[in-house]
Amino acid sequence: MNENIQMQIVARDKKVVLLFSRNASDTGELLPAQVDHMDLDPETALVAAQVLTEIAYEADGGIKPVGPALKATLVEKHRSVLIPRIATVMNSLRTKRTVTNQQLAVQLMDIMCAEVF
Repeated sequence: MNENIQMQIVARDKKVVLLFSRNASDTGELLPAQVDHMDLDPETALVAAQVLTEIAYEADGGIKPVGPALKATLVEKHRSVLIPRIATVMNSLRTKRTVTNQQLAVQLMDIMCAEVF
């Protein structure tokens, strides 16, 4: 990419928008830039792909993805609630010999989805 061209990736109206701008030589103000193509080195392309994915997730769901530390905290919070709940369901269903694996799986998924979503 040309050195004086900048790219921003944003979410607007449930769409991912790429904004290209250039620095005005005298004021340093960002002005719209006409771009016919981009050349990215592999490292920059990977970063752009990651940002595009994150912004697409935000545009689609309205929620920004969380980082690894926050994700681990959320997983642990849900795990502490779900393990006792699932253990109770499994213990109660263990006594019922007519419950199929399919029925058990459906009940477990219902419990997990209700907690997470």
